[in-house]
Amino acid sequence: MTISEALISLNSFPIPASLIEKFGIERGLTISDDYTLAVSITQAYRLATADVHFWLYSQPSITEQEVGINHALAIKKGLLDFANAIYKEYEDDKYIGKGTFGFIGGSFNG
Repeated sequence: MTISEALISLNSFPIPASLIEKFGIERGLTISDDYTLAVSITQAYRLATADVHFWLYSQPSITEQEVGINHALAIKKGLLDFANAIYKEYEDDKYIGKGTFGFIGGSFNG
């Protein structure tokens, strides 16, 4: 199995191969390399898995010709929590929870 196949196998939701390639490039992985135990515990691979889970979290529910993929809120929260745990572990910029952002009165606090 390749690293690409391992990342695609994380979920049964269809994930575009180009997206897996993008995540691999951004994390410094050669996705055509063999997936091994040594690869599975690297920071680069773990962050790529977080990227996949975060992407899955961000996808809408889809229905087409009587077939539906519905991401219930509990499932979406689980995907986000999984991704954020890895992002936080490696202090990655994609971690949601860094700082406090929001509106205070009429101005943005960032």
